[in-house]
Amino acid sequence: MNTTWIACWSLMGIAAAGCLRLVIQRFALLPAGMSRLAPPAILEVVTAVLFAALALRIGAEFVLVAYSWLAAAGVVLATIDCVAGELPTRLVWSSGIVLVTLLGLSAIVGFTMWPLVRAVLGTLVALAFYGALYVLLPGQLGGGDLRLGTLLGFALSWSGWPTLLGGTLGGWLVAALALAVLRLSGRHQVGQRVRLGPFLIAGALVMVLVHPTS
Repeated sequence: MNTTWIACWSLMGIAAAGCLRLVIQRFALLPAGMSRLAPPAILEVVTAVLFAALALRIGAEFVLVAYSWLAAAGVVLATIDCVAGELPTRLVWSSGIVLVTLLGLSAIVGFTMWPLVRAVLGTLVALAFYGALYVLLPGQLGGGDLRLGTLLGFALSWSGWPTLLGGTLGGWLVAALALAVLRLSGRHQVGQRVRLGPFLIAGALVMVLVHPTS
Protein backbone atom coordinates (compact mmCIF):
# COMPACT_ATOMS: atom_id res chain seq x y z
CA MET A 1 0.00 0.00 0.00
CA ASN A 2 1.11 3.56 -0.71
CA THR A 3 3.10 4.99 2.20
CA THR A 4 1.51 8.39 1.75
CA TRP A 5 -1.95 6.86 2.04
CA ILE A 6 -0.98 5.09 5.28
CA ALA A 7 0.41 8.35 6.67
CA CYS A 8 -2.82 10.15 5.80
CA TRP A 9 -4.85 7.44 7.52
CA SER A 10 -2.72 7.78 10.64
CA LEU A 11 -3.53 11.49 10.64
CA MET A 12 -7.18 10.47 10.68
CA GLY A 13 -6.36 8.57 13.85
CA ILE A 14 -5.02 11.72 15.47
CA ALA A 15 -8.20 13.58 14.55
CA ALA A 16 -10.41 10.74 15.81
CA ALA A 17 -8.64 10.54 19.17
CA GLY A 18 -8.81 14.31 19.58
CA CYS A 19 -12.55 14.31 18.95
CA LEU A 20 -13.18 11.42 21.35
CA ARG A 21 -11.15 13.17 24.04
CA LEU A 22 -13.42 16.20 23.70
CA VAL A 23 -16.55 14.06 23.79
CA ILE A 24 -15.45 12.37 27.02
CA GLN A 25 -14.67 15.67 28.70
CA ARG A 26 -17.94 17.16 27.43
CA PHE A 27 -20.05 14.45 29.07
CA ALA A 28 -18.02 14.52 32.29
CA LEU A 29 -17.16 10.85 32.33
CA LEU A 30 -13.97 11.47 34.30
CA PRO A 31 -13.87 11.41 38.11
CA ALA A 32 -14.30 14.70 39.90
CA GLY A 33 -11.06 16.61 40.10
CA MET A 34 -9.54 15.00 37.02
CA SER A 35 -9.23 17.64 34.33
CA ARG A 36 -8.04 15.48 31.46
CA LEU A 37 -8.07 11.87 30.38
CA ALA A 38 -4.36 11.49 29.64
CA PRO A 39 -1.27 13.65 29.07
CA PRO A 40 -1.36 15.74 25.88
CA ALA A 41 -0.82 13.79 22.64
CA ILE A 42 -0.68 10.33 24.27
CA LEU A 43 -4.09 9.22 23.01
CA GLU A 44 -3.50 10.81 19.64
CA VAL A 45 -0.10 9.19 19.08
CA VAL A 46 -1.23 5.71 20.14
CA THR A 47 -4.34 5.93 17.96
CA ALA A 48 -2.31 7.18 14.99
CA VAL A 49 0.06 4.22 15.28
CA LEU A 50 -2.87 1.80 15.44
CA PHE A 51 -4.51 3.42 12.42
CA ALA A 52 -1.28 3.12 10.42
CA ALA A 53 -0.84 -0.53 11.44
CA LEU A 54 -4.43 -1.35 10.51
CA ALA A 55 -4.10 0.38 7.15
CA LEU A 56 -0.94 -1.59 6.42
CA ARG A 57 -2.53 -4.87 7.51
CA ILE A 58 -6.02 -4.57 6.02
CA GLY A 59 -5.50 -2.31 3.03
CA ALA A 60 -7.97 0.00 1.34
CA GLU A 61 -11.10 -1.95 2.24
CA PHE A 62 -14.25 -0.63 3.87
CA VAL A 63 -13.73 -2.89 6.87
CA LEU A 64 -10.68 -0.75 7.67
CA VAL A 65 -13.05 2.02 8.75
CA ALA A 66 -14.80 -0.30 11.20
CA TYR A 67 -11.63 -1.62 12.78
CA SER A 68 -10.12 1.85 12.93
CA TRP A 69 -13.18 2.96 14.86
CA LEU A 70 -12.67 0.00 17.19
CA ALA A 71 -9.06 1.09 17.72
CA ALA A 72 -9.97 4.71 18.47
CA ALA A 73 -12.78 3.81 20.85
CA GLY A 74 -10.66 1.07 22.40
CA VAL A 75 -7.82 3.43 23.23
CA VAL A 76 -10.20 5.81 24.97
CA LEU A 77 -12.05 3.06 26.87
CA ALA A 78 -8.80 1.45 27.99
CA THR A 79 -7.48 4.77 29.24
CA ILE A 80 -10.67 5.53 31.15
CA ASP A 81 -10.57 2.12 32.80
CA CYS A 82 -6.94 2.66 33.77
CA VAL A 83 -7.40 6.08 35.33
CA ALA A 84 -11.02 5.94 36.53
CA GLY A 85 -11.67 2.23 37.03
CA GLU A 86 -14.82 2.18 34.92
CA LEU A 87 -16.08 1.48 31.43
CA PRO A 88 -18.90 4.03 30.92
CA THR A 89 -22.04 2.33 29.69
CA ARG A 90 -22.93 5.16 27.31
CA LEU A 91 -19.54 5.07 25.67
CA VAL A 92 -19.46 1.27 25.32
CA TRP A 93 -22.94 1.14 23.82
CA SER A 94 -22.39 4.06 21.45
CA SER A 95 -19.08 2.56 20.32
CA GLY A 96 -20.82 -0.75 19.72
CA ILE A 97 -23.63 0.79 17.70
CA VAL A 98 -21.16 2.55 15.41
CA LEU A 99 -19.06 -0.62 15.04
CA VAL A 100 -22.05 -2.81 14.19
CA THR A 101 -23.23 -0.25 11.66
CA LEU A 102 -19.83 -0.02 9.98
CA LEU A 103 -19.34 -3.78 9.80
CA GLY A 104 -22.87 -4.15 8.48
CA LEU A 105 -22.08 -1.66 5.73
CA SER A 106 -18.86 -3.55 5.05
CA ALA A 107 -20.90 -6.72 4.48
CA ILE A 108 -23.13 -4.87 2.02
CA VAL A 109 -20.22 -3.27 0.18
CA GLY A 110 -18.36 -6.58 0.00
CA PHE A 111 -21.47 -8.50 -1.13
CA THR A 112 -20.93 -11.15 1.53
CA MET A 113 -23.09 -11.72 4.58
CA TRP A 114 -21.31 -14.68 6.19
CA PRO A 115 -18.84 -12.54 8.20
CA LEU A 116 -21.80 -10.61 9.61
CA VAL A 117 -23.68 -13.80 10.48
CA ARG A 118 -20.54 -15.20 12.10
CA ALA A 119 -20.10 -11.96 14.05
CA VAL A 120 -23.63 -12.27 15.45
CA LEU A 121 -23.00 -15.89 16.44
CA GLY A 122 -19.66 -14.91 17.96
CA THR A 123 -21.39 -12.21 19.96
CA LEU A 124 -23.68 -14.81 21.50
CA VAL A 125 -20.68 -17.00 22.33
CA ALA A 126 -18.85 -14.07 23.92
CA LEU A 127 -21.97 -13.05 25.86
CA ALA A 128 -22.34 -16.59 27.21
CA PHE A 129 -18.65 -16.73 28.16
CA TYR A 130 -18.52 -13.38 29.92
CA GLY A 131 -21.97 -13.88 31.40
CA ALA A 132 -20.82 -17.12 33.01
CA LEU A 133 -17.73 -15.40 34.41
CA TYR A 134 -19.87 -12.54 35.69
CA VAL A 135 -21.96 -15.02 37.68
CA LEU A 136 -19.10 -17.27 38.80
CA LEU A 137 -16.74 -14.42 39.75
CA PRO A 138 -18.93 -11.88 41.56
CA GLY A 139 -17.12 -8.64 42.16
CA GLN A 140 -14.22 -9.54 39.87
CA LEU A 141 -15.92 -9.02 36.50
CA GLY A 142 -17.91 -5.80 36.25
CA GLY A 143 -20.87 -4.99 34.07
CA GLY A 144 -18.64 -2.81 31.92
CA ASP A 145 -16.30 -5.76 31.31
CA LEU A 146 -19.30 -7.89 30.35
CA ARG A 147 -20.51 -5.33 27.82
CA LEU A 148 -17.03 -4.69 26.45
CA GLY A 149 -16.26 -8.39 26.08
CA THR A 150 -19.49 -8.93 24.16
CA LEU A 151 -18.71 -6.00 21.87
CA LEU A 152 -15.20 -7.31 21.23
CA GLY A 153 -16.70 -10.72 20.50
CA PHE A 154 -18.63 -9.18 17.62
CA ALA A 155 -15.56 -7.44 16.21
CA LEU A 156 -13.30 -10.48 16.55
CA SER A 157 -15.79 -12.97 15.12
CA TRP A 158 -16.05 -10.91 11.96
CA SER A 159 -12.49 -11.96 11.10
CA GLY A 160 -13.03 -15.61 12.01
CA TRP A 161 -13.39 -18.05 14.86
CA PRO A 162 -9.60 -18.30 15.42
CA THR A 163 -9.55 -14.52 15.85
CA LEU A 164 -12.30 -14.67 18.46
CA LEU A 165 -10.52 -17.42 20.37
CA GLY A 166 -7.06 -15.88 20.14
CA GLY A 167 -8.19 -12.33 20.90
CA THR A 168 -10.23 -13.37 23.93
CA LEU A 169 -7.71 -15.77 25.44
CA GLY A 170 -4.84 -13.40 24.64
CA GLY A 171 -6.44 -10.60 26.61
CA TRP A 172 -7.05 -12.85 29.61
CA LEU A 173 -3.52 -14.26 29.44
CA VAL A 174 -1.93 -10.81 29.53
CA ALA A 175 -4.27 -9.84 32.38
CA ALA A 176 -3.23 -12.94 34.34
CA LEU A 177 0.46 -12.20 33.82
CA ALA A 178 -0.01 -8.58 34.88
CA LEU A 179 -1.93 -9.70 37.97
CA ALA A 180 0.86 -12.10 38.91
CA VAL A 181 3.45 -9.35 38.60
CA LEU A 182 1.35 -6.95 40.70
CA ARG A 183 0.85 -9.52 43.43
CA LEU A 184 4.53 -10.41 43.55
CA SER A 185 5.37 -6.72 43.86
CA GLY A 186 2.79 -6.27 46.62
CA ARG A 187 0.73 -3.77 44.63
CA HIS A 188 -2.38 -5.94 44.44
CA GLN A 189 -4.34 -7.57 47.26
CA VAL A 190 -6.24 -10.83 46.97
CA GLY A 191 -9.89 -10.08 46.18
CA GLN A 192 -9.13 -6.65 44.73
CA ARG A 193 -10.82 -6.12 41.37
CA VAL A 194 -8.58 -6.08 38.30
CA ARG A 195 -9.24 -3.48 35.62
CA LEU A 196 -9.67 -5.83 32.69
CA GLY A 197 -10.67 -3.35 29.99
CA PRO A 198 -7.16 -2.46 28.75
CA PHE A 199 -6.14 -6.13 28.53
CA LEU A 200 -9.28 -7.24 26.69
CA ILE A 201 -8.92 -4.39 24.21
CA ALA A 202 -5.21 -5.01 23.69
CA GLY A 203 -5.79 -8.72 23.05
CA ALA A 204 -8.50 -7.93 20.51
CA LEU A 205 -6.50 -5.31 18.61
CA VAL A 206 -3.37 -7.46 18.46
CA MET A 207 -5.34 -10.40 17.07
CA VAL A 208 -7.01 -8.21 14.46
CA LEU A 209 -3.57 -7.05 13.35
CA VAL A 210 -2.02 -10.51 13.10
CA HIS A 211 -4.99 -12.42 11.68
CA PRO A 212 -6.35 -11.65 8.19
CA THR A 213 -9.92 -10.46 7.84
CA SER A 214 -12.31 -12.61 5.87
